[in-house]
Amino acid sequence: MANNIPIGSPVRTRAIINRYFVKAKKNLGQNFLVDQAAILGIVESADIQPGDQVIEIGPGIGSLTEQLLLAGAKVFAYEVDDSLPEILHNELPKKIGDAPLDERFKLILKDVLKANFEEDLAGFFDMSKPIKVVANLPYYITTPIIFALAESDLHFASLTLMMQKEVAERLEAKPGNKEYGPLTISVQTEMNVKLALEVKSSSFMPRPKVDSAVVVLTPLAEKPAINDRKHFIWVVKMCFSQRRKTLNNNLKTLIPDNDQRAALIKELGVDTRVRPEDLTIEQFIKIASNIPAK
Repeated sequence: MANNIPIGSPVRTRAIINRYFVKAKKNLGQNFLVDQAAILGIVESADIQPGDQVIEIGPGIGSLTEQLLLAGAKVFAYEVDDSLPEILHNELPKKIGDAPLDERFKLILKDVLKANFEEDLAGFFDMSKPIKVVANLPYYITTPIIFALAESDLHFASLTLMMQKEVAERLEAKPGNKEYGPLTISVQTEMNVKLALEVKSSSFMPRPKVDSAVVVLTPLAEKPAINDRKHFIWVVKMCFSQRRKTLNNNLKTLIPDNDQRAALIKELGVDTRVRPEDLTIEQFIKIASNIPAK
């Protein structure tokens, strides 16, 4: 089949699946994206420019990889499925512009959660320059990957991630929204969150049960003053331990004394019947600072 048909087109994807007897592996959360508009939407959302250095997590059969390369990016990919390197080698363009593929694309068979970025990327990326991360993430591992990247020594310019729509809405949620919770607060104290694109379940093969969304995360220029992040996240989780309860009820475990609890709620400037999802990040920081670290 002529390689001028994009890998992400349904006809080319089906041809590749048939040629290599590919089966989407449920245990790896594989769903192949077969919507060219969505693929180009991810590239656009990531603002890929010629010369950009991009880490791709889980390239699959190369649908997104191909478009990142054609947009001018240099791509380093992490993959855990050892059946895919052969497909990527055979199906990706042999040349990108005047450069051979191996000058513009490198694949490592490794779980990104076990990545040593400085070691893995040495000799391929210029570590003094910005790096973007782009991925169509398996649903079951979205959150661990976001936090692993946020806490790594990789100084990324942006994370452009396809994920389950419900998770995307939780990341973007504002106080007063039922989706607002510990995940929202954990991410928004580290990064700006922008929901860039919604992708229907029909855009994938095999078709998942839920829709997806593309989220762009960029590091905050100024992060909130949190002295002990681990303690802060623990306090936030405790405040949300019973979602239908008021903040006052959820705080009983942390602050057993009724008067101390009432004083703190008054200091927050909120009603005693307030629920945790109505509090701002600044108010959670104040709560955490009033509770001794374990």
